[in-house]
This record gives sequence, C-alpha cells and structure tokens, in this order.
Amino acid sequence: MGGTKVIDTIPDMRLTCTLSNLVGTTRDITFLTDLLPSYLFPNGENMIVDWGVVGISLGGHSAWLSLCHDARIRVGVPIIGCPNYLELMAHRAGQHGLSLEPPLLPGSLRQLIQQEDPVYKDYKSLDPEKNPFIGKKVLVLSGKEDVLVPWSASQEFVDKLEVGEDGEKRVHVINGLGHQCTEEMQDETYTFLREMML
Repeated sequence: MGGTKVIDTIPDMRLTCTLSNLVGTTRDITFLTDLLPSYLFPNGENMIVDWGVVGISLGGHSAWLSLCHDARIRVGVPIIGCPNYLELMAHRAGQHGLSLEPPLLPGSLRQLIQQEDPVYKDYKSLDPEKNPFIGKKVLVLSGKEDVLVPWSASQEFVDKLEVGEDGEKRVHVINGLGHQCTEEMQDETYTFLREMML
C-alpha cells in the first residue's frame, strides 16, 4: 500500500502552547501567593506584606501577567519579557512570511490573549479602578539588539504605562545586548528589590 507523506510547511509557532505556559505560570504564582504564608508561618507568627516577581524571558512575560492580574504582586522585574503577546508573535510570524490568522492563530486563542494580556488593559489611565498597574513598582530590563523578544514589541506599552504617584517605573534597554540576562541586569534587579521591598 502506498501513501502520501504530508509535510507541514508552516513553522511551528507554538502560539497555544506558549500562551498556556505563560498563563499557567501566572496562575501558579497566584496559587503560591495564596498558600505560601500558611506554609511558612503556620502559627501566624509573621505576615507577608510585600509580594514581588522576577522573571527572565518566558518568565518575564509571566511577570508582566502577574503584575497585571494579581493585586498583591506590587513589585515586578520583567527581564527580556514582553507585555504584548500578539505584537511579539506578529514579529515572529513576519520572520517566516506569515500573518496571525487561523489556523496559526485561532479566533478563540486571540480572544484569550485579549482577555489576559496587559496591553489590553487600561494601562494608560491614572484611575486605579481601571489600571491594574497603579501603585506598582516595575523595573523593565531588555536588550536593544534582542531578536527573539525585540524591544520594539514592548516599547509603546512601557513608554505609556502609568503607575501613578505611589508607583515606580524604571526602564533600562541595554545597547548592543541580545536575548540574555547579564550580571549587570542581575545587579540592577537586586538593587531595585532592596529599594522597593526592604
């Protein structure tokens, strides 16, 4: 018996898998935030008052999501992460001459992205009832030459992000740096966390 070998010529963009990892990680962070106090302090001897998140690459994307969706997460350091998943995926699809249309990007997945992604929140507003980032302290670290998570996919969001008077927004885009977390970024993260949380 003969058969026909079918070769999928569309690059595996893994849009659904990647988003499930990001959203799943974000929900895990919320789950840990819910349960960690009872594990660490079963007798109520201490109370955790400040929560923060640091993430690199995919973890950086999840850091943005945690800052957006969990009001308890007040401090965040997304390192080479992106708050605009569709813009990032459009960049990657464009590298292969593709557009973000079904079947590459099913309508149901687009709807989920628009529900979850920070860029679809009212992040420019100074109203804390509308903007989940008001009062948050955010350090954004990126490489200017990053081709995997290009700064251009994040820049508009980060530039226009409002954190309010009680918030803090610092941005460092490092010239000549690609998709990597350097010792300099680690030092900046440590300094920022000390200033904001201790």
